Amino acid sequence: MPDIELTTEQHQQWTEECYLLVRGLLAGNQATEIKTWVDEVAQWPSEGGPWLHHHEQTKFGDQLTRTEYFLDFHSGLRQVCSAGKVLGIIRALFNEPAVLYKEKINYKYPDGGGYAAHQDAPAFEHGTRHITCAIAVDPATLENGCLLLAPGMHRQGLLPQDETGCLCPNFAESLDWDPAPMAEGDALFFDSYTPHKSSKNQTEQPRRNLYLTYNTVADGDLRETYYASKKKTF
Repeated sequence: MPDIELTTEQHQQWTEECYLLVRGLLAGNQATEIKTWVDEVAQWPSEGGPWLHHHEQTKFGDQLTRTEYFLDFHSGLRQVCSAGKVLGIIRALFNEPAVLYKEKINYKYPDGGGYAAHQDAPAFEHGTRHITCAIAVDPATLENGCLLLAPGMHRQGLLPQDETGCLCPNFAESLDWDPAPMAEGDALFFDSYTPHKSSKNQTEQPRRNLYLTYNTVADGDLRETYYASKKKTF
C-alpha cells in the first residue's frame, strides 16, 4: 500500500509532542461500519471463544470493558487493522514499514472506569518501538472519559512508576495534560512513551474506542508472541 504524506505541521507536532490527532480519518460510512462491527464483537460469547473478553463491575452490575485478539475472527476489523489509512499513517510516523502488535476495543459503558496516568511502554515486552492508534467509535468527551495526554514527556523515557505500573500520583499531578476529545471516525496516534490517562464515563452513553498498536517490521511479527503471553495470565 502507498505511504500517506503527512503535512509539515503534522510532522512537527509528532516530533515535539509525540501524539497526533487526525480528524475524520475514518468518518462517514466507514465510521458507521466500524460501529456496527464493534457491536457485533460485543455480542460474542464471553466463554469458549479464542478472543479475549474482559469485564468490570459498575453500579449497573457486570459490564464488558474490553475485547482483545479479535483480528482473526472479523474480516471487516481485520481490514481496518492491517491495511488502509491507519497503517499508512503509522508507516509515515515510523518512517519505515510496520505490523500490528495488538488490538483491543475499550467499551467504557456508562459508569465504566477510567485509567490512571501511565505509559504503555512498560507493558510492551516484545519489540523496541510501538505506536498506538485510538479510533473513536463514539464521540469522546471530557464527560465520558476521553483521553488526556502529556505532550513532550516521551523524551524522558520511562517515568516514575508506582507498584501498579502507573505513574506515581504526585508526579502525574505535576504534568500538563491535554484533553483529546474526538468525533466518530477521528484517529489519535501516540507513542508508547507518551503518558496518557482517562476518567470514568459519567454519561448514559458508551465511549468506545478501537485501539491498534503497531511495531516496526524490523522487530518482527510479534502479535502471536504477545498474545501467547497474555493468554497465560487471562
